[in-house]
Amino acid sequence: MEITYRDIQFIRSFHEELYEDLKPLRKFAEENYIPIAKPEVAAFLSFMVRLKKPLNILEIGTAIGYSTIIMARAYQNSKIVTIERDINLAEIAKKNFKRAKIEGRIDLICGEAEEVLDNLTKEYDFIFVDAAKGQYLEFYKKIREFVPQDGIVLWDNILYKGYVVGEEHVKHKRRTIVYRMREFIEALKKDKNFYTVILPLGDGLALSIREE
Repeated sequence: MEITYRDIQFIRSFHEELYEDLKPLRKFAEENYIPIAKPEVAAFLSFMVRLKKPLNILEIGTAIGYSTIIMARAYQNSKIVTIERDINLAEIAKKNFKRAKIEGRIDLICGEAEEVLDNLTKEYDFIFVDAAKGQYLEFYKKIREFVPQDGIVLWDNILYKGYVVGEEHVKHKRRTIVYRMREFIEALKKDKNFYTVILPLGDGLALSIREE
């Protein structure tokens, strides 16, 4: 039996906000149309960080810092490099890091991810990607060199509102993003260095583990 919309709603209701002090962040994001991780995605993200216990985390797409805080609290020995291109969102994120008392463990870099990634050199044992969907293929080409054996990459929103798997005509303004996301998924599928599964959480998650 296939998962239904009702099932998704139940899963989402099961995963309430992980931390009481993050409820205002979700409310702010919803009121200002800022995309952040859905509750079930946040819970899975926290679960994976707790399981992996990564010392070095890379995040592409900080937004207001919601998922950054989730990861930082999941494993308190981790250091996080997070990239955000919007300077206004980056400033909000910095304030949220300070309120959450994690600012000392966060290196927030404001800039275009493609350019920032070109200047990163060390390996990251956990990477979370939640940024421009049309750039996932480019992110993939760059960050695969930063992932050590058994390193994990978690990609959010890979189904892009259902358009990626839908057969219906894609509107012009979304067409490029959808085609690029399909290319990205195909590249992941063919990459023998990574074992990837796709999970029906939020707007679709891809979980990749480096095997070689």
